[in-house]
Amino acid sequence: MAHKVINYLVKDISEIIEGCLKNDRRSQFMLYDYCFDGMMGICMRYEKDETRALEVLNGAFIKVLKNLDSFDSSLSFKPWCNRLTVNEAIDKYREKTRRREIFDEDKEELENFSGSAESQATLDWEEAEYLQNLLENLKESEKTVFNLFAIDGYSHKEIAAVLGITERSSIRHLTNARKKLQEMLPQKEFGTKKA
Repeated sequence: MAHKVINYLVKDISEIIEGCLKNDRRSQFMLYDYCFDGMMGICMRYEKDETRALEVLNGAFIKVLKNLDSFDSSLSFKPWCNRLTVNEAIDKYREKTRRREIFDEDKEELENFSGSAESQATLDWEEAEYLQNLLENLKESEKTVFNLFAIDGYSHKEIAAVLGITERSSIRHLTNARKKLQEMLPQKEFGTKKA
């Protein structure tokens, strides 16, 4: 699905926001266009299906419009918008999980987990896309926790609160996700040169 990008001659995003606060349809469309790529990127991390991701995006955009009056214009707009998008993705995830049980506390042993800063390397674009493809092979619960922790920067306490699970479950899902991702990654040899 291709999103048609329309270029507008606008000096500042604040002009678009002002128009949205006045319920101007053109300004709302301009804001949607301005936010689309970033929001869709977030939604695709949480939803495998592009149609479902677009549903999450549209729900998030409605929340953006409804909450624009609470946006502090001294702050950057995109991080605020991205946070609302992540929250919408979490809400949709919780709706799905209410219908079935994915978190079984007693089935698995909790493994020791150490989330050191050294283990969280910065990814370049190609690595990030490759990782996204690997994430599609994880259970939904593992993928969601991994996204929240490793990509969106939530703590296990925050993840537990937003998903309605325990911190132990959050740690377990992250540990399982990392283990599976490591198994899927090809082994690379670093610093070995043939003489």
